Order: sequence, then C-alpha cells, then structure tokens
Amino acid sequence: ERTAYSPATILRFCKKLGYSGFAEFKYALRAELREKDGEVSTRSGREFTSGMMIDSLSSNVQATFKLIQEEQLNQAFQYLDSGCPIYLWSPDGLTSVASEYFEKLLLSIGRQEDYLIESVKMFEHILRNWPQKSLLILISTSGEHPTTIRLGKIAKVNGIPILAISPYTSNEVADLADINFRFFTDQRENLGAEFTSRLPIFFVINTIVQCYLRCRRPEYGDAKGEPDAPSF
Repeated sequence: ERTAYSPATILRFCKKLGYSGFAEFKYALRAELREKDGEVSTRSGREFTSGMMIDSLSSNVQATFKLIQEEQLNQAFQYLDSGCPIYLWSPDGLTSVASEYFEKLLLSIGRQEDYLIESVKMFEHILRNWPQKSLLILISTSGEHPTTIRLGKIAKVNGIPILAISPYTSNEVADLADINFRFFTDQRENLGAEFTSRLPIFFVINTIVQCYLRCRRPEYGDAKGEPDAPSF
C-alpha cells in the first residue's frame, strides 16, 4: 500500500528471488534477521537462555504451518487413497528417524504397501524397474544431499511421482518434486557434525497424516479422542 505496488508485482518479485510466494519470503527474511541477531548477541556477550532456543523452535514450526497449502495436502491424499505402493528413502543420519516415523504413521492408518528402503543399490533397482503406479517420498534437511538428489533424478527420468519434504530455501530436491512440503529450520552443526533440528519435519509429517484422517476418515480421530488436526 505504501509503495503503490500490486500484490501480483510483489508475488513476481518473490518468485524471482526463488521463493514460492510472499509468505515464504517473509519468513525466510525473519529467520535471517533472527540468525543475525543471534550472532550479534554472541559477540556482545549477551547470556543465552533456553527460552531463546524454545522461541526459535516455536517460530520455525509456526512458519512451517503457514507454508502448508490445502492443494498440497489434497494431492498427497490422492496417493494415500489410491492404495498404491509408497516407497520412503531412508538416508543415513537423523533424517532416517523421520522417514521411519512417516512409514509407521502410514501403517497405523491402515496402509499396507509402504516400504522403507535403506540400501541405495536396492532403491536404484526399484526405481529403474518400477512395476506400477507408486509414490516416492524424499525427506531432506538441506535439500542438497547428493544421494537423495540422485535417487530423485532417477525417479524423474522414469516418470515416478515424488513427494518431498525439504527446506524453505531454494534446493534441488524441491525442484525434482511433484508435491513439495517446505519447512523452516536453522542449519546447525555440533562438533563438526550436522545437528539441524528435525522438529518442523515431524510437524509436516504429522500434519499430512492427521489432516488425512480428519478429512478422509473422520472416525479415526473422533473415536480415539485425538486432538484436532490443523484447519485450513
């Protein structure tokens, strides 16, 4: 309003910068400012508190929630409804826990053909000999993991649909995906090891399954007295 530019102009500007829209740009900017503020605090000697970390994690989850779109969920629900085989890539490290968690949630809602694959060679063989309509799920904290990208490219060449959960920043895994859920998190290391929080990833996984139950199978949540899924 102040600059007399239309929303369409702002949206084109954000997409030129590599973001999906204004919301993603806004939260990316906020995360960058928060990171810079943390660096200033460290240099100035301001004492770190657990509340600062809790606030950061909370902000990431809230920002992630606002990036989830109903259209994405409906696309994912079509594959869940179809009963087609779903293959989840389980890379080494902490992300494998999220992949395993997703698989167990899918099994808990009655899906039988869900497969967690940990062997790269086995997964490449499956992708190159895809027997029928299926879905490949890729989860990546950075969106740039070489093995995950390679598997995604093989899937793309063979016409296999991909559902990805990747960071809000522009990344190759997101570019390969047919359905891409983005999340906010701060990339961190501890003693040289990657130590980025997976909390927003678990939130996305939970949102997909909980919304599916509420929209497609409402008897699941109501009968067990489970909390409401996020509304859109």
